[in-house]
Amino acid sequence: CEYYGAVMADTIAFGDSMNDLQMHQVAETSVAMGNSCRELKKSADIVCESVEDDGIYYEFQRMNLI
Repeated sequence: CEYYGAVMADTIAFGDSMNDLQMHQVAETSVAMGNSCRELKKSADIVCESVEDDGIYYEFQRMNLI
């Protein structure tokens, strides 16, 4: 955020496995993909469709980012 001049309140983290947990913990909004492991889904603010079902695209639409 510092590099780009962004604020943490504007961050969104998408992840699908436990190696994404730390990123989920620091982002303002965390999104687990539908194909994520159960633990990551529990830690997420939102669970969207799987990667195979264009989950990021649909979640971006719901967030009015596209």
